[in-house]
Amino acid sequence: MEALLDTAGVNLIPALRDAIEEGTAGAALIQGLGGTTSMFFEDFARRAVVGPTMADAMASVSLTLVAVGEHDRPLAALSVTAPGTIIERALNHGYGNLQALTLSVAIAKVHGLAVDKRARRLGIARALMKRTWQIYEQLDFFVLYGSFETDRDLGAFYQSCGYTVHAPGEGFLLDRVGLPFGIHAGPDQRVFTRWRTPR
Repeated sequence: MEALLDTAGVNLIPALRDAIEEGTAGAALIQGLGGTTSMFFEDFARRAVVGPTMADAMASVSLTLVAVGEHDRPLAALSVTAPGTIIERALNHGYGNLQALTLSVAIAKVHGLAVDKRARRLGIARALMKRTWQIYEQLDFFVLYGSFETDRDLGAFYQSCGYTVHAPGEGFLLDRVGLPFGIHAGPDQRVFTRWRTPR
């Protein structure tokens, strides 16, 4: 799985790699999916307060999906993480550690998506993106976002998955979740976002 993500230039965050190996990655997500949204929030809060590091709490809301074929050969992998950049910006804007970390239960980042060359155009990537949205929407996340380099023609793909694809270099504001800042993009990047429909 990690080798497959490497082909797309995606490196797993060390704490997430460790959590995957230990079987604790996505633990808070699993708790919420198996119970209620309040159980999810409670489990994450416990990890954030008594956990050894912020990275461990962030790993508990990270999702790694792998599609496998014959002989369990990985065909595609999708990594979604806590919004590290947004948490860092919140800290820089004067938010406390716990306040900033709490953004991990409202916002998630599509960190990387890779499909084996022999398995492309089979709809696997779209299926992984669909399942990812279902999981985070069920847990009441406000937005999923990610980015890709402009020279990779992926805009139509993300649009077909229900995301808004922003113009090259255009970021987005986070005022919908009460944050006084947004995400910026370099001129060689395109950001994609999908917001939960207001209830």
